[in-house]
Amino acid sequence: MKNFQIVGKRQEKQEARLKAMGRLKYTGDLYVPNMLHCKILRSPYANAVVKSVDKSEALNVPGVVDIITYDDVPKILSMHQYLHVPEIMYKDSYLLERHVRHVGDRVAAVAAETVEAAEAALEKIKVEYEVLPSALDFESTLAPEAPVIHEEALKGDNPVNIRGNVFDTVDITIGDVEKAFDEADLVLTKHFRTSKPNPAPLERTAVLCVPDGNGHVDVWATSQGIHAMRMNIAYSLGLPVSKITCHRVFLGGAFGAHIQTGFIENICAFLALRTGSPVKAEKTREEMFLSCGRHPMLLDLKAGFTKEGKIIALHADVTDDTGSYAFSGSSKMMLAAGFTLSMYKCPNLRMSGRAVYTNTPPLTAMRGAGNPQATWAMESLMDEAAERLGIEPIEFRKMNILSVGDKFYGQGPAVISTIRSNGTLPLLEKGAAAIGWEKRGRGSGRVPYPDKPWIKRGIGLARGFHTSGCGSEKPNKFIIDVSGAIVKMNEDGTATILNSAADCGSGNMSVYCSMVAEIVGLRYEDVHIKDGDTDCTIFDGATHASRGVYGAGQPVAKCAADIRGQIIEWGARVFGCGLEEIDIKDSRIYLVADPSVSRSVGEVMLKGISSGWGNVCATSTIRPQACPPHFTVIFAEVDVDTITGKVDIVRVVAGADAGTIMNLNNVEGQIVGGVHMGAGYALMEDTVFDKKSGRPLNAQFGDYKILTSMDMPPVEVITEETWEPTGPLGAKGVGEGVTNPVAPAIANAIYDACGVRIPDLPCTPEKILKALWAKEA
Repeated sequence: MKNFQIVGKRQEKQEARLKAMGRLKYTGDLYVPNMLHCKILRSPYANAVVKSVDKSEALNVPGVVDIITYDDVPKILSMHQYLHVPEIMYKDSYLLERHVRHVGDRVAAVAAETVEAAEAALEKIKVEYEVLPSALDFESTLAPEAPVIHEEALKGDNPVNIRGNVFDTVDITIGDVEKAFDEADLVLTKHFRTSKPNPAPLERTAVLCVPDGNGHVDVWATSQGIHAMRMNIAYSLGLPVSKITCHRVFLGGAFGAHIQTGFIENICAFLALRTGSPVKAEKTREEMFLSCGRHPMLLDLKAGFTKEGKIIALHADVTDDTGSYAFSGSSKMMLAAGFTLSMYKCPNLRMSGRAVYTNTPPLTAMRGAGNPQATWAMESLMDEAAERLGIEPIEFRKMNILSVGDKFYGQGPAVISTIRSNGTLPLLEKGAAAIGWEKRGRGSGRVPYPDKPWIKRGIGLARGFHTSGCGSEKPNKFIIDVSGAIVKMNEDGTATILNSAADCGSGNMSVYCSMVAEIVGLRYEDVHIKDGDTDCTIFDGATHASRGVYGAGQPVAKCAADIRGQIIEWGARVFGCGLEEIDIKDSRIYLVADPSVSRSVGEVMLKGISSGWGNVCATSTIRPQACPPHFTVIFAEVDVDTITGKVDIVRVVAGADAGTIMNLNNVEGQIVGGVHMGAGYALMEDTVFDKKSGRPLNAQFGDYKILTSMDMPPVEVITEETWEPTGPLGAKGVGEGVTNPVAPAIANAIYDACGVRIPDLPCTPEKILKALWAKEA
């Protein structure tokens, strides 16, 4: 480890004061004169064909400027995440649809002078539907008599052969899996099912599109990647990307909700160019629930073990419900299967699976992109296997863990990376000591309240990881992971960063400032970062897969190193000495032999510019050649009421190995936030649909239950700082990995308390009671 001056400290986010004063501008706050407001008419049916649309009466509503339907928009099958290599991107949707495939699908769009006029016009549009049978879950969409959800789709530019609503499959084998199963002393076969939680960020999706009258449009939107958004909008409208400029705006949370263009961005851009007026739209909370969420999956795991506890065979079969459109651009099924096989060391592996369409809202890569599902299944199975084999659960995990030098699937089978840092073992030891691991109930629980013997207490463990980005040692043909940055010195000795990586509220933009300050030798407050747009910044992939610090930080760090060298060269001219005789600290250049002799960096900058030495600036673009895992552990202590089935989380110990910790405030915030999302996934969060109509039943915060601050247990944060040799200043990510093991840790704690295992998420009181009754019977 290095003795950093700035990195690793508790730095205040650069935007913190603006947020606290309510002055930070989000997309929803933006306003331009004469802007129109867009509202979308949405289907009341889960599967139907639009026979006709009569908009004549709606056009007469005062203030209505334009109404568009399927007949008016480009007939281009579009993608919605420019994350994957274009040749494998699924394209299966138009701006507006003639065949609507879920309740809330897009039928028409109105542009009006006021929100009220647009809403009034929606009620005047008359639509004739031919209602079709729908498939709302795995069983109905895979049934032989299932309705056809998609007649056409493209993978890249090639037509997709969709059979039985299955649009993507995988089957890969490494080693001799069947022979290994035959030789195993214990073979466990388990079936798991996950739910459909919603990212539920506080900020709702909003977009403002301003045309310039010359075929060009500026776009401000809640986006996790402005360059990807520009590609998506341009493609769906049939325009060159140079006709669109997308601007970076701070986000009020994301968690995958803003990783794709969810149609309103593209629709507003189309309306802005068509009307010649600025157009703004903002989704309602119900529309947010109709446009994103974590993929529900069926995971069938078969694992073979020796009696000593070694895993010798593992088969993960995954069925992924992607909703009505492949919003994610590519299936999350392969990611989940790859993550499952990458949890532990095993010589004989098989992944198989399929991705299916259903007549439910499209889904997204919600905080983990297949990994929460994979970790839920794998860590639940590992806990049971340890019990069956009579091996202590922590030791069982230790003997099978992937180590430094081992390879793993970073983002599905095409992205292979090597582990070069791993803090899991010390995290397990610290976590066990902090939670009091020796007090486990081992299936019978403890009684924490003598007057309430029906309440049982248990402790559970799970470990996990997530990648820091999507880089691979060899360029892959699956996913894009490229970043760029520009850093320039100003005349007063301050530095400005120009890049486009989104900040979803986690503070990575402030981390970039810390990097530059640390490497160059400036004060933290002397480095600034601009909002940026797609015209003045270099292409950068979306902020996802915990790549904000690791991936987008690499070119920032490279620029900073180049900047430092240039300043040292100018300083040597000013001091009349050799390069090795001076150094930079606290925004001052000083003689190493006599630090009292110094000049401010600003003085040197002004001298160099006025002397015609040029400018001090640097540009870098980097393809990360790894996606190092940030490793996490969760220890959860719970109380289970065996009369009601209610689970109370007593406390959580959450640990993470994020490489070099760049800002301790940010890391701790990400860890506690990950526990919150994982606990909701474990116990209550699920988007529920009427089984006949497909109508969402809890698409608002009044009905969709999330843990409040009052429900959160105490969280003890532990960290293990390692050095990641491929990362900027030794750093890795941390944003997603903490969420992944929370649900299985809580489920394993439930088992420790009362002796029942719940294979389906969420672990509701009803499921727990049903399992307890079955156990008693």
